[in-house]
Amino acid sequence: MSLYKMASDSPRRPSRCAGGVLVRAQAATEQSYMESVVTFLQDVVPQAYTGAPPTDEKEKIIWVRFEKADINDTSRNPELMEMHSGTTDPPLCLMIGYTDGMQIWGVSLAGEAQELFSVRHGPVRAARILPAPHISPLKMDSFADKRPLLGVCKSTGSSGTSPPFCCADLYSLRTGEMVKSIQFKTPIYDLHCNKHILVVSLQEKIAAFDSCTFTKKFFVTSCYPCPGPSLNPIALGSRWLAYAENKLIRCHQSRGGACGDNAQSYTATVINAAKTLKTGLTMVGKVVTQLAGTLPASTPDEEGTPHSTSRRSPHNPGVVTIIDTHNVGEGQVLVSEDSDGEGVVAHFPAHDKPISCMQFNPSGKTLSHTPSLWPLSTSGGEFQSERTDSPVTLSSQLHNSKSF
Repeated sequence: MSLYKMASDSPRRPSRCAGGVLVRAQAATEQSYMESVVTFLQDVVPQAYTGAPPTDEKEKIIWVRFEKADINDTSRNPELMEMHSGTTDPPLCLMIGYTDGMQIWGVSLAGEAQELFSVRHGPVRAARILPAPHISPLKMDSFADKRPLLGVCKSTGSSGTSPPFCCADLYSLRTGEMVKSIQFKTPIYDLHCNKHILVVSLQEKIAAFDSCTFTKKFFVTSCYPCPGPSLNPIALGSRWLAYAENKLIRCHQSRGGACGDNAQSYTATVINAAKTLKTGLTMVGKVVTQLAGTLPASTPDEEGTPHSTSRRSPHNPGVVTIIDTHNVGEGQVLVSEDSDGEGVVAHFPAHDKPISCMQFNPSGKTLSHTPSLWPLSTSGGEFQSERTDSPVTLSSQLHNSKSF
């Protein structure tokens, strides 16, 4: 089936949540060289003379992603097995972002694509299908009759007066109506979610909301911005949240980590402290000698220069912090010399350059970030980098947590 034809040739339709277009599977065909030349002449040459756009203008795709969600989970939707010839393999959920909106398609193994949702109110920067929340006797779902829900960050928010990309609007895929709008003062760059929280990624900030009520749970204001495509890279697992910290706090540092000019391991820190102490004692001895008149005042300090060049910057852009979203308190999550580190699972230098992206694997035991991998050993409580031999020891919360 040609997904390009399905996506780019779709007409500009108004918003809808059900009963969308059905695209049948088509055999892929390859144009010959002559057919390609003819198509080029028909599409491009007339524009060069008239300056007018073609009548069948294609929509520009901004982003595309396969989504694993409740709507294509056969265990939650047994009717999917009947719709797709009794197979246990779930249909694919394809999300496509355009310059004027987005679409959600359900793609069966036979190649048929069913439009499930469409919104046409300007560019969409981020979108996520929220999973059904974890329910307990003391925690009820306030949006049970509206689920499944779709979180969307588009250029124009529901209020119409907020700056571009400053609203996270939640739509019901069952009714098509917007059920909640979360507004911010600064632009949103990405959305992440699991069964417990919805995480909104802002510039140098993170805000987390309860998945049942969408009230604010906690927020982080110490993220380090990345110059890459993801301005504020984070990784959300089933329980842990990893983000790039703007500085390394020694008292909370996990043992080990990546070693380099701007990221020192625990052992390197101790050695550097010993060198600093030695340099200080040497300087005191030289001052006393100068006062006694036995050493010229212009004698250079041999160890002063190497020590000054190895001194770290107060900001370390390669630092990663991992927190347990179940154990952090409400309000601001702060990793500082004055904080007790509540909910902090790990805090370590992962690289000597800014982190561009991060992702937990499905098991939650490996944190991958560009350009390193940090496998997690739950038995030893350590991260082990595949690009260095320096392990990172986690806090005791790792061993006390039963589920990750």
